Amino acid sequence: RRLNESLNSTATGAQSFDPDHYSGFNPKTEEYNYKFLGEKEMLAVVHARHSPEVTCPTDGGASACPEDWEMRHMYIVEATPNRDLGQAGNVLDKDTVVYMDSEVWFEPYVDGYDQKGALWRTNIFWAAYRDRPVPDAKVAIYPFKREFIVGSARYDVQSGFATMCYLPGQNTPERECWYINMGAVDKEFFTTQSMVKAAP
Repeated sequence: RRLNESLNSTATGAQSFDPDHYSGFNPKTEEYNYKFLGEKEMLAVVHARHSPEVTCPTDGGASACPEDWEMRHMYIVEATPNRDLGQAGNVLDKDTVVYMDSEVWFEPYVDGYDQKGALWRTNIFWAAYRDRPVPDAKVAIYPFKREFIVGSARYDVQSGFATMCYLPGQNTPERECWYINMGAVDKEFFTTQSMVKAAP
């Protein structure tokens, strides 16, 4: 909460994701103004066939393929930082366009524009809308359908740099990985001591 928005909208290390875009568009909501731009039918992956996703061999690993794309009804919303409020004056993007799936209520696409108004960075999210993160789950099974992001990519279209993220990781033995509100961990799990013990 105390991080400056210039940090939250900046990628660190050898990857292109920033904290405001780790999972959809999740900045400090109160520091943005929102405008509904319209509705549109668009292709997206909401019923992913693969988990983890498969690296696409034709683009240098910048995306996932093959996958089950389908037409989806999207709400399109523009988010503009309120530069007169709080730390929003430090956001790197001039504005962001969010494409929200009308059924799943998650954004398969998020586009960020630079201070000149040119497309700068774009996010694509591959989702699975079901009651479990992977088809063979034994623990993480929910009494309702929810979205599970099984892959995401962030592209800097101006530099050509891209980062692909797999959820779960392609080589991790822990495949279910999404234990949301299931009591799979307790408060002790989040202590510094527990994190140190868990480190390799």
